[in-house]
Amino acid sequence: MAPKNVVAQNANALITLYIQCFTEKYSRKPNINRYRVKWGFQDMVEDLGYQRCREVVEYYFKTGRQGHQVDFLLMNYEKISEVYEEKQEDERKRAELRKQTEERVKELESKNDG
Repeated sequence: MAPKNVVAQNANALITLYIQCFTEKYSRKPNINRYRVKWGFQDMVEDLGYQRCREVVEYYFKTGRQGHQVDFLLMNYEKISEVYEEKQEDERKRAELRKQTEERVKELESKNDG
């Protein structure tokens, strides 16, 4: 487990990332209390790890959720992480299927040419 000051620094960095993503999406800064949400982001870091948290925050802003409220993120980050993981796995499977299909097409073309 990471020391508390590292967790707090990571939580602060995630809050900044959240604000940046929100500002990019909505062209205005969110109205959040950094001190209040710090605890939720610290829990998130402890549960998922810093790098995964970054991915989850960035993915959250790619979802169709209206308003992208920080409270929703902090209450549902585990579910959001699961959905993101499922989506990544689906993309990996689709890429593998495309590769296999391409190889089969090449095999059939070479058989037909010969």
